[in-house]
Amino acid sequence: MKQVVLTIDDIPQKITPKMIDYLTENGIPAVMFAVGEKIEEGMDTLVYALQKGIIIGNHSFTHPAFSSLSFEECVEEIEKTDLLLEKAYKLAGVPRIYKAFRFPYIDKGGDKKEKLQEYLKANGYMKIYDNDVTDENYIETHKNDLDVACSFDIQEYNIPNGLMTIDDVMKHLKDYLYGNTADQTADQNGSDSFDIVLFHSHDDTERVVPDYYKLILGEMLKAKAKFVSAKWQKFS
Repeated sequence: MKQVVLTIDDIPQKITPKMIDYLTENGIPAVMFAVGEKIEEGMDTLVYALQKGIIIGNHSFTHPAFSSLSFEECVEEIEKTDLLLEKAYKLAGVPRIYKAFRFPYIDKGGDKKEKLQEYLKANGYMKIYDNDVTDENYIETHKNDLDVACSFDIQEYNIPNGLMTIDDVMKHLKDYLYGNTADQTADQNGSDSFDIVLFHSHDDTERVVPDYYKLILGEMLKAKAKFVSAKWQKFS
C-alpha cells in the first residue's frame, strides 16, 4: 500500500475552498503552500484552511525561479510571504508549529543553493520527514536539503498549457498507483512506498477539467493510497 503525504501548491485560488472541503470530507490531510502576492485578496481562504487543520507553508511571494534572483531577492521573496503567513495563523487562532518552504519549480537557487539552505536552517524552517522515501531520484537530489520537495509529481498543471491532457495525467497517475500495467483490479497497488506527492490548486486547470481534483484524488482513494499526516524534521 502506498503511503502519501499530499502537498498542494499555489494557494489561494478561487477553487481552493472547494478543494479544502473535498479533503475534509474524505479525511485527507494536506500541506498547502501559499504564494504571497495572492494572500492578501485570499486571506479568508488561508484562515479557512488553517481552521480545517491544514498546514500552510511558504511558496515565495511572486513564484519566481530562484536561480534567476540574487540572494537578497530570494530572501525578500521568503520573508514578505512569511509575514503574511504569520498574520494568517494569528487570524485563524492557530499556532504556527511547523515552518516550511517550497521553492517554486523546485528551483533551489542554482549557485545560491547552499547559502539558501543555510538561511532556511538559521530561520527555523523544517522539512517533511523523508527517511521512508525510497525514490532514488528524490534521495539523490533532495534528501539532505531543508526545503520541502516531492518524490512524485502528478503533473496536472500541464493540462492548461496543452502539454498534457487529463488522459495523459490519469495514465501517469495510474502507472504510479498500480504499476505500469495500470491494472485497476489488482489487489496490490504497485509496490509499497512512501511518497511526498506534489499537486496544485489551479483555477486554470479547473476551467479546462471541472472537478479535476476529485477525479485525481478520487483515483488515489480508489487505489487505497493511504493519505498520512506529515511528520516534521527540525534542524539546529
